[in-house]
Amino acid sequence: MSFSFQIHNNTVWAAISGEVDMRVAPLWRSALDRELAASLARNLTFDFSEVSFVDSSGLGVVLGRYKKVVSRGGRVRIVGANRQVYKILELSGFAKLMEIEPPEQNVAGGVEKC
Repeated sequence: MSFSFQIHNNTVWAAISGEVDMRVAPLWRSALDRELAASLARNLTFDFSEVSFVDSSGLGVVLGRYKKVVSRGGRVRIVGANRQVYKILELSGFAKLMEIEPPEQNVAGGVEKC
């Protein structure tokens, strides 16, 4: 598991790799909160192109950051999710809250990175 952050065009890009589970979630949550607090960026994009699995604790991190970003007038999106992760996000109702790039777009042209 590793994660990194970049700021580009008023957006924090949060990339994470590996399994986003209860072991990783608290560390990732803390790092995301520090980055969002230190940044003046309004939006948040999660880059899941290297995520192999996400559980409810990982979903909780995404949902909590969604609430923070939206409360300050920003938007959240998820890019790069593989079919399995995309299905978890979709079944969890995240597609109703935020933009989630379908897996077909990931294969066709790749994920737009900053």
